Amino acid sequence: MPDENAFGVAQNLLRERKVWAALGAFDFAEKLGYPQHECCAGRWQCWMLLGEFERAWQESDLISASGVNDPHRYWDGSSWVNKRIMLRCLHGLGDTINFIRYAPLLKATCRELIVQAHPELVTLLEKIPFLDQVVTWSPGGEDDGVPWDVQMEVNELPRVFRTVLETIPATFPYLFIPEERLIWASRLLQLDGRPLIGLCWRAGPWDASRSLEVADIAPLLSVSEITFVSLQKAIEPPFRQIVDAAVHAADVLDTAAVIAHLDMVITVDTMVAHLAGALGKPVWLLLPKAADWRWMMDTAKSPWYPTARLFRQDNEQGWSKPINELIAELLTLQRL
Repeated sequence: MPDENAFGVAQNLLRERKVWAALGAFDFAEKLGYPQHECCAGRWQCWMLLGEFERAWQESDLISASGVNDPHRYWDGSSWVNKRIMLRCLHGLGDTINFIRYAPLLKATCRELIVQAHPELVTLLEKIPFLDQVVTWSPGGEDDGVPWDVQMEVNELPRVFRTVLETIPATFPYLFIPEERLIWASRLLQLDGRPLIGLCWRAGPWDASRSLEVADIAPLLSVSEITFVSLQKAIEPPFRQIVDAAVHAADVLDTAAVIAHLDMVITVDTMVAHLAGALGKPVWLLLPKAADWRWMMDTAKSPWYPTARLFRQDNEQGWSKPINELIAELLTLQRL
């Protein structure tokens, strides 16, 4: 019988971001008989948090070699040279925006690159010149008869290219907005010369630890001579000082057009963070203590987005520390 208690200890250490201890605990759980692929998946997260990407890919290789079905794996390892690639975007909107940066690398050798993405992203992705076709799925999830030779899932691309920190594609911006949308956004914002800062304080419901409450963002509004612009979909701004741009955005392309006119975006870990980063905009990101692997640990910078600054919780109890640090940095910028 595998020792599930040992595996639980490893998971708890990972949640607490005691990563080196978690690595040893996953090793120990595996020696006690816990399934290798589960321990590999835990160690994968540890190595990614540490920025040791190649060690993480070795864990992925072990999972593949085990023969256990991996729902995140679509690519079978076959060549895509002169083939039609179906790139499936089955995770979150932010994941697609983050990893679509690999499209030029795929397009350099494939014959045709087709992307299957969420309906909300179609108009945005259609503007990327490296994509031959952008489709979404039918209500039943089918491809509607679009043929392909090789399929991949967009989150696989860092592993497909055996990415390490030094080889993350870093051409910015890699999203493109048509002129008519930019004109629409400028009229919406009624630019008056004051600095414009976008706000997004709620993430998706699947991870409540990423979201802020209204009381958490209130101190930001004490910073004067700034126009704050809400990028928060489906939530009316809680303060009159915040201009609601999100209510007018029909799709993600509209949101991108608004961000293009902003001086900065302040956001939690959600799609807006990736959108601002992909557009090359300064983005200040408020992160929970147990942040996603791509933000790594103990750093204020991001290897994925050079324009990002990371403000982290020091515990899981509140946001006052990162909010106060962010406000202090904002006031410093105002004095420059």
